[in-house]
Amino acid sequence: MAGAEPFEYPGRPDIGALLVHGFTGSPFELRPVGKALAASGIGSEGVLLRGHGTHPDDMVGYRYTDWIADVEAGLDRLLGRHDRAVLVGLSMGGTLTLNVAARRANDPRVVGLVSIGGTLYLADWRLRIVHLINMVVKWQAWGQPDIKDRSSWDRHVAYRRIRTCTIPEVLRLMRETSSLLAEIHQPALIVQARDDHIVPAGNAERIRDGIASVDRRVLILDNCYHVSTVDFDADLLNAEIVRFVERLGSRDGSEVGRRTADSPGP
Repeated sequence: MAGAEPFEYPGRPDIGALLVHGFTGSPFELRPVGKALAASGIGSEGVLLRGHGTHPDDMVGYRYTDWIADVEAGLDRLLGRHDRAVLVGLSMGGTLTLNVAARRANDPRVVGLVSIGGTLYLADWRLRIVHLINMVVKWQAWGQPDIKDRSSWDRHVAYRRIRTCTIPEVLRLMRETSSLLAEIHQPALIVQARDDHIVPAGNAERIRDGIASVDRRVLILDNCYHVSTVDFDADLLNAEIVRFVERLGSRDGSEVGRRTADSPGP
């Protein structure tokens, strides 16, 4: 799909950001974040998860562990170019950043994470019987993207329908990630759109209360929907992410994870 390509922006050597898109999405969703970071001299890499950015059929057969492996591989590439890294993810990408942050909890080079609409639970009752649904329903239409700015709808690069057999992998990822939250101690910026129609707002509080990070903050966005990175609040979101990464980049590695005078608490 045109616009779904992975990307890389160069930047200063001390810190970079790995940008992870959501379920059925593409790196297009995180490219504005990469550009904002690059404008401040911070490098980034936008990964393309397996099965995404081509055709929905290509998702069939991949497991959530494959997507975790994609993030870990991207993180290793980024750390080959930068001394330290911050994980930034949207939607399922936010869940993946939490998962990998927990897996890399003992790696001092992974110094922070940004979860944007990260998902630990969903409210759709049909998910409780998804295995039964998969027996009779092969496709699920997404409809229009959950973006408040309608002028962005046609430009959004993502699947508009999915194979229902891929949904259980997202549920497995959410369950595993929920069990790993207490392992996360890196500084965390947790972002949630107040009017998100896909991810219940309570996810942000569950993440905040579940992680062990002393330096953690919840940012609520008021003028966007789920795909906030390409919506009306994108500039505000980008500024907050740049500020967060710059703060971590300005610290000595031994200080990362400890509260400082200007770092927000819960």
